[in-house]
Amino acid sequence: MPRQTEERRVALIGAGPRGTSFLERLLAAVERGTPDAQASRLRVLVIDPAPHGPGRVWNPQQSPLYLMNTPASFPTAAPVGATQAQLASSSVSRSFAQWRHEHEAEETATSVRADGFEPPVLKGIDHGGTDTDYPTRAAYGQYLTWLHTEVCAALARHPGISVEHISAEVAELRRADSGYELRLRPDDDDADPPRDDRLRADQVVLALGHIPAGLNESGEHFTEVAEQLGLHYQPPAIPTEVDYYSLPAGENVLVRGMGLNFFDLMIQASVGRGGVFHEHADHPAGQRLEYLATGDEPHLVAGSRRGTPYRAKSTALTEAPGFAPVGITLHHLSPEAVAEAERRHDLLDFSAHLWPLIQRDVLRTYYRTLVELAPELFRAGFEAALQELLADTHLGEAVLQTRGQRLLRELAPDVLWFDIRSLGRPFGGLTFESAEQYQQHMSAYLEDDAATSAAGARSPVKMAIGALHLARMEVKALISQGRVSQSSQISEIEGWFESLVEGLASGPPLQRIEELAALTRAGVVEFLGPDPIFDVDRETGFYTAESPAVAAPAYQARWLLEAMMPANRIQLSRSPLVAGLLRSGLARPRELVDASGAPRAGKGFDVTRLPHRLIPADRAEPEEIYVLGLQLSSVQWGTAIAAEAGGDGDSSARSLADADAAARAVLFGPGGAATGSPAQD
Repeated sequence: MPRQTEERRVALIGAGPRGTSFLERLLAAVERGTPDAQASRLRVLVIDPAPHGPGRVWNPQQSPLYLMNTPASFPTAAPVGATQAQLASSSVSRSFAQWRHEHEAEETATSVRADGFEPPVLKGIDHGGTDTDYPTRAAYGQYLTWLHTEVCAALARHPGISVEHISAEVAELRRADSGYELRLRPDDDDADPPRDDRLRADQVVLALGHIPAGLNESGEHFTEVAEQLGLHYQPPAIPTEVDYYSLPAGENVLVRGMGLNFFDLMIQASVGRGGVFHEHADHPAGQRLEYLATGDEPHLVAGSRRGTPYRAKSTALTEAPGFAPVGITLHHLSPEAVAEAERRHDLLDFSAHLWPLIQRDVLRTYYRTLVELAPELFRAGFEAALQELLADTHLGEAVLQTRGQRLLRELAPDVLWFDIRSLGRPFGGLTFESAEQYQQHMSAYLEDDAATSAAGARSPVKMAIGALHLARMEVKALISQGRVSQSSQISEIEGWFESLVEGLASGPPLQRIEELAALTRAGVVEFLGPDPIFDVDRETGFYTAESPAVAAPAYQARWLLEAMMPANRIQLSRSPLVAGLLRSGLARPRELVDASGAPRAGKGFDVTRLPHRLIPADRAEPEEIYVLGLQLSSVQWGTAIAAEAGGDGDSSARSLADADAAARAVLFGPGGAATGSPAQD
C-alpha cells in the first residue's frame, strides 16, 4: 500500500443509486478502523452530470405521477436488517422505509396505498404513507439524495479522505503513465468545459446506470421514415426524458411495448393532461375507477407480443417481509436438489435441471392454495397423489401434464390443469372478429387481473406467480455464481423464461391496472392484439399497426412511440465513454457460447469474478476499473431497481454485495475483497 504521504485518487463515474451504494460501502470499511484503510490519503472524485445521489432516473424533481414498482418496505441503497449479517453497516445505513419514518415530517412527495389510488387525482382517500404503499420515484430520489449527502459528509470527516463532486460527463477514459486519465465534458454541449477537463485516477469505478443506445434496424427505419414523411417517432428512452406533452390531443398514438414504461406513458397522457379518476369503492376490483376525461388526451393504441400489459403485483406482497407472498416456499428447487443436479451433471442446464423443479413448485403452490380455498372441488387423496406425481423428477414436462390432467379427471373433475407458460400468451391461438371484440376481451382480462391481485394470498394464480418469482431469485444467484451453462442462458433463459417471468411477476402496482381498465372503458386506451405488426404506408403517409389475430383494418397514426428503455447492450451504446473503452481495448464484451458452439458477444462487459474488474481485449492483467450495475448483464441476470432491505447478498441484495466488494478492493487491493465484508461486531 502507498505511504501516508501519498495520495490515491479514485474516480467514481456515476453518482446514482449504485454509485451511492459504493460510497456507503467505502464508508463502512473505513469506519471499521482497519489500519490498512488509513495507509494513504484517499481522494474520491464523484463524477456525474445528473444530480448526485438520485441520478437521472430518480431525480426528486420529476413528476409525482411516476411510481416505484415495489412497496416502500422493499428498496434500499445500504444494508439493513438481515443483510448486515453479511455486509457491515455504516453509521448512516438506512433503507428507504427507515429514512421515511425518520423524516416523515419533512416528506413532501406523494405516495399511494398498496390497494389503490393517488391522492392528487382521487377524492376522499386517506393517503398516509406506510411500508405497504408504492411510493413515488421522486420520494425515493429524496432518500438517495439524503443518503449520498450523509455518506460523503461522513467520509470527509475521516482524516486523509476527501470527496470532490464534479458535474460533468466522462467522455474518455484511457491508460496513463500512472493509472488512468479521464477527459471530461459538460452535460450541456453549449456550456464551457470544466476548468480541469482532464483528471488522473489510480482506480476507477463504473456505476453508469442507463446509458444512451443505438437503435435496432426497425428503429432506424422508423426514424428515417419520420424525417422523410414528416411523422414523429419516439425511440426507447428513460420516461423522465420523453416529452409526453407534445403528443396530440385526440389523435392516434401508436405505442409499441406494454411493460413498465407503458404505465408511465399512460398516466402522463391522462392524469398528466388534467384527467381525474373517480373511485367507486363499492364496486368489485377491476371496476373501482371511472376516468373523467378532459378531451386533451391522445388516443393510445398499444401493442406487445403477448397482446397484454404486464400483470399487476399481488397485494399479498405488501404483507410479506420479503418480495414474495407469505407462505410460499420452494420445496423442489431446493439447494439440495440443485447440488445433486450439479454433482451428477457438472453444469446446470436450465431446461433439463432447473425448469422441471421450478414448474413443480409453481404447481404445488397453485393447487395447495386452491385446495385451501375450495376443498369441495377435490376428492380424498388428491393432495397425496399430487405430491407423489410431483416427486417423480424423471417425468418430462409433457408427460407431467398428461398425468396431471388424468389425476384431475379422477380426483378433481371440475378443476383444470394449471399451465404457467400459457399465462405468458393469454390469447394464444385465439382470433377475434373485430377490434371491438378484442377490446371487450381485454377489459375482461384487466378486470380479472385486478381481482386476482386484490385477492392476495387467496388467489391461486397470483400465489403461483409468487413461487415463480421466488424461483427467479434463486436462478439469478446461480447465474451470478457461474453455475448455469451459457448456452441455456442464451436459448432458454433469455429465449423464453425471462419474458415469461417479467410479464407475470415484474408488473406495476394494482393501482395501475385499475387505472388502465378505466382508461380502456373511457376509450382513451385501445389494444392492437397479439404479435402486432408496426409498419409504414408511404401511399397514405402514416405509420400503421395491426394484429394478425384481429380481423380489423390497420390503425394509422402520425406518431409512433416505443414504450421501453434503451437497449442494455454495450455494443449498441452511444456513450462516448463506453464506446471508447471498447475501441481502445480497455474493455471488451463478454463472449458467450450458444447451443451450437458458436461464440456470441454478450450484453455486458467481460469482467473478473467478484470484485468485477474489466478484462481488457488482450486478456492481460485485469484493469483497476471496477464495474457495478447494468453493464454486468453478461455475468448477472436481471436489472433490479434496488436492493431488497434485509435481502441476501447473493440474490436480492446483490447490488450491495457488488458495491461492497469494489469498495474493499479499492481500499485493500483486489484480493482484499474476495471474502466480502465481515458482519458488524
